[in-house]
Amino acid sequence: MEHDEPASAGHDPDPAATAPELLPEAYEELHALAERWFRRQAPGHTLQPTALVHEAYMKLARGGSAFESRTHFVAVAARAMRQILVDRARRVRSERHGGNAARIAVDEGLIAGEHPNDVDLLSLEDALSRLTELDERKGRVVELRFFGGLDIDQTAQVLGVARSTVTEDWRMARAWLVKELGAS
Repeated sequence: MEHDEPASAGHDPDPAATAPELLPEAYEELHALAERWFRRQAPGHTLQPTALVHEAYMKLARGGSAFESRTHFVAVAARAMRQILVDRARRVRSERHGGNAARIAVDEGLIAGEHPNDVDLLSLEDALSRLTELDERKGRVVELRFFGGLDIDQTAQVLGVARSTVTEDWRMARAWLVKELGAS
């Protein structure tokens, strides 16, 4: 199959691609995202990066959804991975009756240098849920940037907003999360 597209458009497939069509192209990126997640997890985590990617893929493939682009697929897959990790952390917390919740190092520019490096995953999830209730777009910006590993331009593309909007939302959301996580 020949492509006469510019290099910048070469990674995004035709609209309405499915998970099985997109996974081979996005697998390495998703695996790298999962590895970053596990580097931030406390030792002893039973789920491995490859298993996380595969579990997220199965969740997306079962849904039968079509994706606008590779970037859109990665963003949705990142959300699925986040949900899987949070569900596992909740299960561990309930099994231990409130003890030893999963902790992650918050270093990806979210609140680095402004807050201790380790944050309880469920506390971060709760804070992000509260932020999303207050301002859905800011919550999505954090989700796409921090959990999805997307840059400012990719986040703007997924959300359909200007780059400057994402930059401002990211700045304000980080400040709000620092305040919320510092209070918990």
